[in-house]
Amino acid sequence: MDFGAAAGSMKKHTVEHGLLITFEGGEGVGKSTQAERLFLKLQGFGIDVIHAQEPGSSDLGNNVRRWIKRANSSSPLAETLLFQAARAQLMFETVRPALDRGKVVILDRYIDSTLAYQGYARGGDLKTIKKLNDIATAELTPHLTVLLDLDPKESLARVSNEQDMFVSPDGKGATRVDDEGQRRFEEQPLKFHQNIRKGYLEMSKTDPRWAVIKADQAGHRIADAILKRVRRLLIDRNIPDSIFKS
Repeated sequence: MDFGAAAGSMKKHTVEHGLLITFEGGEGVGKSTQAERLFLKLQGFGIDVIHAQEPGSSDLGNNVRRWIKRANSSSPLAETLLFQAARAQLMFETVRPALDRGKVVILDRYIDSTLAYQGYARGGDLKTIKKLNDIATAELTPHLTVLLDLDPKESLARVSNEQDMFVSPDGKGATRVDDEGQRRFEEQPLKFHQNIRKGYLEMSKTDPRWAVIKADQAGHRIADAILKRVRRLLIDRNIPDSIFKS
């Protein structure tokens, strides 16, 4: 007997008013991998869930992503405005409608990325970025933000597969020595990535929506820690505990 059609038509579990889960972190921490793992896991439990990426997951977002990666230089404000335009479109097309239908929405990057990258690392005004975040999202705050935390030297080594990516020929600071063709943000000096990490850790200190997870663990341990936190949120929103034991 073919259960494919029946399984596809089974009613999925939804959450009243939806649930927004965001993933944050610097380059190479495994953020996108863990977001995808959570999506597949929740889907397997029969939860109505979608997975999207910033900037991306819309025509406008994909164009912004391509432009940002190609640009040699731009002001922090210009970058912020481009990201906010893509974000506003994603809210309109995907996120708000999904939440209104009770879906769990998993976003690979959100408002905190703009604060970390264009604010803490690029020197943009944090108050201005926060205001623009609020405008683009109509003040939609995540129910949970997963921050995968790792020393930038280690996380960037994962990306380049090189043992020693930073040299300091003049003794005044480390410089990235990747091959040509690396993505734009990855090519920034080590200090840039350290400031991103510093920004994330500062933002997470006083806000209970953050779950800070050390990214130097085995992937399955990270996934288990994330699922444990998400499971608690779902049970609190009347998703039956029994589905997680199937």
